[in-house]
Amino acid sequence: MEINQITENKRDYMDLLLIADPQEDMIDRYLDDGELFVLSENGDVLTVCVVVPAGGGACELKNIATAYKYQRQGYGKYMVRYICEHYSSRYETMYVGTGNSRKTLDFYKECGFINSHIEANFFTDNYREPIYEDGIRLVDMIYLKKRLDTEIDVKRVVDLALRAGSILLKNGGEIFRVEETIQHICRRFHVNAVEIFTLSHGIFISAEEESGEAYTRVKHIPLSGTHLGIVAEVNNLSREISAGRVGIDEAFNKLEEIESMPPKRSYFQVLAAGTGSGTFAMLLGSAAAESIIAFGIGCIIQIWVLLAKKLNLSKIIVNITGGVIMTTLAAFILHFFGSGTLRLEGMITGAIMPLVPGIAFVNAIRDIADSDFLSGTVRMIDALLVFVYIAIGVGSTLAVYNSMIGGLAL
Repeated sequence: MEINQITENKRDYMDLLLIADPQEDMIDRYLDDGELFVLSENGDVLTVCVVVPAGGGACELKNIATAYKYQRQGYGKYMVRYICEHYSSRYETMYVGTGNSRKTLDFYKECGFINSHIEANFFTDNYREPIYEDGIRLVDMIYLKKRLDTEIDVKRVVDLALRAGSILLKNGGEIFRVEETIQHICRRFHVNAVEIFTLSHGIFISAEEESGEAYTRVKHIPLSGTHLGIVAEVNNLSREISAGRVGIDEAFNKLEEIESMPPKRSYFQVLAAGTGSGTFAMLLGSAAAESIIAFGIGCIIQIWVLLAKKLNLSKIIVNITGGVIMTTLAAFILHFFGSGTLRLEGMITGAIMPLVPGIAFVNAIRDIADSDFLSGTVRMIDALLVFVYIAIGVGSTLAVYNSMIGGLAL
């Protein structure tokens, strides 16, 4: 089953709308200004409904009808639940008006609506022909109402918050940012009794439902790379959710789109890595020629990193091999083209930048500063081990080079 909003050719569904409201010109009063939703399955339209704004932070369910052969199968309740969740981000209360038919009143009360007020003689004043339901002539319009925050499914809210938090953590978000995002999303959908415990590679979240039962989710997030573009998009979505401009279903769809965001094109990453290498080499005191060479080596190192990701190589192999490649290239250039004019450390200090886990190291310091000692320590150890891997690659290559050449004054 799927529910879609219809924005064009709304009158195509007039036959179904007339099941609930038998006078066409009455439907015309709200159809154009209202939002029409259609529940369908395998190409068959099962249920339709129309919702209009009512002012004062409220909306009104003007029409809901299920095709005769699909009635009493739960499709109407499914639609009511969907629109209540859909409008919970925009309105506080939903009203619905109906006749004094016990069957219809019971349906809405089962959906969580309660009595609101009565508009006397509505059906006799606005309809040309008498309307009967279950043998009773409809005279007064009985209005019911429902606070939309009561429709929120705690489990779906927790799942949404956990999805957003895991995407942030996976792509380099700090612990405090992950927890604040989860709290903002839960608070927006009136899930206030929530506890969060976040580690560098996992999230534990528990929320209490109205019945008093706790709903708990645990998500393991392996340590991986960084994609700050995804972090920024999740932050923007979190603000949109907090402002009430995005509902639960739309938020899930947007998170799926964000998570599938591709990284920057390979050539852009290679050029950026080379530029960073050359720039840092210059900032660290390298000569212009050494900075240019660092730019070229940095590009090559980034090509290796991208290739290693495609091959799913371990972090140990990537960084040790990267250190070997970088040092070998620098030593080759020094030995054959720059003896006496270039310095080996001047080229290596810049070319090392594509391998350095700068964001992970800074996040580790930030986590420790925020008293997230366990997560900060794990991230710090992970970053320091990368430094060790690089040092092994560089040191072993220099040892081999010096033994082959007979020593080199640096």
